[in-house]
Amino acid sequence: MSKNASTADGWDEEYRRGRWSFLRDLPESGRYGIIGMWLALNGSLDKVLDIGCGEGLLYERLQPMGIRRYVGVDLAPAALGIANVDPEIASLRAGDLHTFAPEKDEVFSAIVFNEVLHFSDDPAAAVARYVPFLAPDGVIAVSMYSPKRLESGANRLIARLWEATDGPDWEVLDDYRLTSDKKNVTWRLRLLRPAG
Repeated sequence: MSKNASTADGWDEEYRRGRWSFLRDLPESGRYGIIGMWLALNGSLDKVLDIGCGEGLLYERLQPMGIRRYVGVDLAPAALGIANVDPEIASLRAGDLHTFAPEKDEVFSAIVFNEVLHFSDDPAAAVARYVPFLAPDGVIAVSMYSPKRLESGANRLIARLWEATDGPDWEVLDDYRLTSDKKNVTWRLRLLRPAG
């Protein structure tokens, strides 16, 4: 398996080559389904911020569920160019998860980190950085690929994030370990709300 890109130009090249087209495959749908139902059942489809949105696949899954406003952010402009979104509902913005800032007074009913926090040395700090951008009663949804090797760097990052969000500053609304037998892949998913 090749190493992921680390720059916008590298990600652009990967999207142009179609490296990430597998994300549209049926075995990837489970985690999108969980995130979609979480947002729907929590009344959080008003204004969704999708960090690391890639080609806007989460938007495509949420659109039939009645999403009212969607903001997708990705480092790769090429990915944003592939996205098929309704500009009346969706806004796509090039940006980095560590530095992105919404427009003045812009807040979100849900912020989604779908397979992007592995690109942060401190995912707990990255998630905490977005709390000011949440509307009252807003939620944060996290999905992270969990390799089979328990001592992998990815699993260490997941453990650090779960430990941080098990603390008093967070309310854990739901917590999943999702395995696709078809792909032989596991993801960890968590739905959070800042405490108080």
